[in-house]
Amino acid sequence: MKFAAALERLEERQETKIVLGLGRVRAHLAALGDPHLAVPAIHVAGTNGKGSTCAMLSSVLTAAGHRTGLFISPHLLSIRERISVDGKNISEADFAALLARALRADKKKSLTYFELLTSVAFQHFAAKKCGVMVLETGLGGRLDATNVVPSPLAAIVTSIGFDHQAYLGDTLTEIARQKTGIFKAGRPAVRPDLPVLRRAALRGTPVVVRRPWRSIRIDWAKGRQVLRAPFGRSYTLSLLGSRQGMNAALAYAAVEASGLKVPESAWKTGLARVSWRGRFETIELGKKTLIVDGGHNPEAARALAATWRSSPMSRKPARWIMGIMKDKDTRGVLAPLAPFIKEAVLVRPPSPRALEPLELARFVRRAAPKAHVTIERNPATAIKAWRRDKKSPKVAICAGSLYLAGAALKAVK
Repeated sequence: MKFAAALERLEERQETKIVLGLGRVRAHLAALGDPHLAVPAIHVAGTNGKGSTCAMLSSVLTAAGHRTGLFISPHLLSIRERISVDGKNISEADFAALLARALRADKKKSLTYFELLTSVAFQHFAAKKCGVMVLETGLGGRLDATNVVPSPLAAIVTSIGFDHQAYLGDTLTEIARQKTGIFKAGRPAVRPDLPVLRRAALRGTPVVVRRPWRSIRIDWAKGRQVLRAPFGRSYTLSLLGSRQGMNAALAYAAVEASGLKVPESAWKTGLARVSWRGRFETIELGKKTLIVDGGHNPEAARALAATWRSSPMSRKPARWIMGIMKDKDTRGVLAPLAPFIKEAVLVRPPSPRALEPLELARFVRRAAPKAHVTIERNPATAIKAWRRDKKSPKVAICAGSLYLAGAALKAVK
């Protein structure tokens, strides 16, 4: 099977279809020889921050000499981003071959889009003889396809907030119970010191992170900051964002609890090299700066607002290019951002679940009644118009959806 054909076959499973449960995945993987049991795992869940935490873990473990597989979702530019080893995305040939094998083993066509990708990831990491794999949950935790891993080296829950309530529950306690479903008896259960996580039914050996690493210096132009850990050491992290100090603290605690050998030099090198696109990513475009942030729920919007408020760019006029999914809490996302929105261009992200810009405009006008609001056909035309207009603000922020973030990155290559 060629790569293009593999993508077509995968799309037939409809990415928007979500069927939670582990029985189908376990049976499927058993037919393939249980590749998920071949490589020790660090498992990461959470409403926000799990992707950044996974990226840090992967970069640091690779720097320490561990052959490291990384499985993330969703992707921004290419589906191959979801599956990588030592920072190198799976090849088109390997992706096609392993997906073909997964499809042959799925005779009843019962697996979802995400479950097939999970199968490909496990197969790839086993075939490449990885020493460890870092797994990001797709949705929730307890019933997520990645939760077939029976005894991870460590499991992390990064945060708890409202998102995907139709699947995870309408209260933070219900959501926390789903996320903490990745914790396993006798294994390190790493989490921040949140009241809702104290109330959740926790399994495993608790590893509680009470303090984030503190940001002591930020280089906004180069997209990096220096974090100081409570034990006194400082680390350069090539990621911006107000939440990254907690993500780094959780990653460090998980590695320490896992028993994996990671020298101090690997922490220095790995954090300085880590790359995680679309999370307050600053892109210089001549004399203008584009900020791309994929935050798409209230907690992520609050983090974006805090980061934006602390940046020197917030003191200048800015254009907000926004698009949101119709199944998200639009009011909750806009509330923390509204005080900063003076000029908004609304677009439709490339997804069948996208909220129509006209509908989004009604939400924006209620949240920020004094803002100047316009509509563009799509993210690419909105960015192109901003770049060409000599009178437009020097800074633009693309925010509200990971689909929008991916489209923005494509638009600027």
